[in-house]
Amino acid sequence: MKKFLPLLTIALAACSTAPPPRGCGQEKFDAFLPRYMSDRPFATGRTVFPLESIAALQEKKTLVSREQFAKTDLLADLIRTEKLSSRQSASPAQAELTVFRPDSDSLVYYYRFRQQDGCWYMWQFEDASL
Repeated sequence: MKKFLPLLTIALAACSTAPPPRGCGQEKFDAFLPRYMSDRPFATGRTVFPLESIAALQEKKTLVSREQFAKTDLLADLIRTEKLSSRQSASPAQAELTVFRPDSDSLVYYYRFRQQDGCWYMWQFEDASL
């Protein structure tokens, strides 16, 4: 029996599988954002719930549920239908997308993202419109 123990150990080690990799590697924000803006299931899966929502003018913070988020326009649709502009800034662990009405400060939205396990997630929305 003692002769077979090392062989059994080697056989079991060969049969074991490595756990699936966690995260997204080091996902690039530029690659993530277009899909987030246009793919509802992807956007829902990459949003932290409850989502923190800030209405800057009213100095009010609320929490948005998954169900409430599902009823909102996708970012790409909002930008296209409202003829808005956007700009983004990103660091290795945080990013912000600013959506605004050109030549006006009447509509300004900030979408804030952070990276967890190499994947980007939206965690905060701010309406800074006047």
